[in-house]
Amino acid sequence: MRKEGVTDGPDKAFYLTLFNPYAERAAFTVYAIGAEDEATPARVRVPAMPLPLRAQAARKFTIVAGGLAPGESFTFRVCAEKMVMKEQPIHARVCSRLTARRLADRA
Repeated sequence: MRKEGVTDGPDKAFYLTLFNPYAERAAFTVYAIGAEDEATPARVRVPAMPLPLRAQAARKFTIVAGGLAPGESFTFRVCAEKMVMKEQPIHARVCSRLTARRLADRA
């Protein structure tokens, strides 16, 4: 998924929805990483982890990209994954690409 948002201030909030596709309750972790790497961008705020969800349930949460300079575009990814137990051999995650853009100052 790709999502873009425009703001006139230094912060841009994105509202995302996490869905538990499993038949049982599960805990998920959500985190931000760079657009092209695995580095954690310090200017992105994510909710406290873990996010527990009932079976087949959805939960909305907010991600905030901060520190945007006038005219700047900032792209990053937000990933979600089921918290892994040691006995589970598969580790899967889903990531979305987000772009926050601040309007330029008017002269």
